[in-house]
Amino acid sequence: MKLVTLATLVLLSLTLVFASFYLDVSTVKVGETNYIVYEFGPEFNIGPVLIGLTLTTYTSDISTGTFYFGTPSTTPSTNIIDGLNITALGLDLGTVWFRYGQMQQLTYGMGLVMNGYYLPRTRTLDLGARLDNFKISAHVPYEIKQLTTLNIQPSDSVYSALILIPLLGLDLSVYGVMETDERAQLQHALGTALTKNILGFSVGVEAATQFWKSGQMSYGGFAGLFGDFGIFQLVAGPYYASDGFVVWLLNREYGNLRYTYDPSNYSQRAGYIVRASLNVQSYGRLVVSLSGDFQSNPTLIGEGYLRIPQVGGTNGLILYAYMFDNTPFGNGQLLDENTSARITMAYPLLDNLFAGIKYTWNGSEFQQTAFVGGMVNF
Repeated sequence: MKLVTLATLVLLSLTLVFASFYLDVSTVKVGETNYIVYEFGPEFNIGPVLIGLTLTTYTSDISTGTFYFGTPSTTPSTNIIDGLNITALGLDLGTVWFRYGQMQQLTYGMGLVMNGYYLPRTRTLDLGARLDNFKISAHVPYEIKQLTTLNIQPSDSVYSALILIPLLGLDLSVYGVMETDERAQLQHALGTALTKNILGFSVGVEAATQFWKSGQMSYGGFAGLFGDFGIFQLVAGPYYASDGFVVWLLNREYGNLRYTYDPSNYSQRAGYIVRASLNVQSYGRLVVSLSGDFQSNPTLIGEGYLRIPQVGGTNGLILYAYMFDNTPFGNGQLLDENTSARITMAYPLLDNLFAGIKYTWNGSEFQQTAFVGGMVNF
């Protein structure tokens, strides 16, 4: 316990002087034992360099239990060195760059297949190169589980790559996605998009193919416009999907739904995609996406946060909300068993460190939990 206290004081001192602070508290079950896991440490941004160092410790009883270090396992370690880890590492030299750390949202093309794909509490490696308007990047889902043993493991099963090329006054993007989880039905997806800026709007088309482990190939296309008006952005247009094609297949819910997708459940159809976002710098952001066919089978995705500024001696407040529903307003209800939703109220303690309450919809009611940690808890 003394080692944990000393390490905490050292890391807090480094944070207050040089860096922002990362803290995450979670629970994990190993065998028949439930552990509380604490991961905390400073994250430094020095010019083009990013580095994050954390200490991971866990215990079954915070008052009387033994504190172990490193990744929870059936052979726990009491050596504090095993708890040290690199959780963020990046370098941006302009022409080439890489970033290892918490996964960031991925959207390729105009979002027909990959639209805000993201997994919480997941670290990945992203790397790429830039040369004038030519850009190439790759998403590699691996993470360092334990530094002392060089334990590096896959953090997800989805790999992807994107190429952006200027072509005859147009912007061409080509992307590929590979699903390596044998239990998932998707095998891989390929797509390309062409966009052109006209009078402040980007007019474009996107075409994609999805390959399924059953041997089926499905096709889809989207044509629409993208408008950027400073604080307000809009994407809208019609799409076509062949048998087996899933629009917005890779979004924030794919991690939970990847085993449920069956191409035989999706018939040939035409529909629409609308995505609007309002971004007021320093105060908040709201993104609402709606897709559906012309026979009233929509999917609704919404996400937003509001930062209430400091008042008096307080640090302000952050409100966050997220919702996914493939049967919105079914039977006249806003929330039902098909809804995934959560609402978070968080008080900033330090940079990237919050104490808050989260309400999570379980299909019939909201369940309340409290947390202290970073935005990954939202």
